[in-house]
Amino acid sequence: MSEITDTLVNFIKSNLLDDEVELEPNSILKEVGLDSFSIVEIVLFIERKYGKLIPDHLMVPDTFISVHSITTVIEKI
Repeated sequence: MSEITDTLVNFIKSNLLDDEVELEPNSILKEVGLDSFSIVEIVLFIERKYGKLIPDHLMVPDTFISVHSITTVIEKI
């Protein structure tokens, strides 16, 4: 796993999920219980941590399917 992936998994597990919920980089975020408010928290975390803004054209559901899909976007911007 990349450092970005590890960081995102740790942030989500620590701040957005119950302790008993398992999260892997390819887990479907919606299926583990994240909603649109959680996605906003993730976007804000990315902006603070990496100083990167996700462009409007990438603010689509496909970007936020999994930690892996988010990592792919972050690495491209």
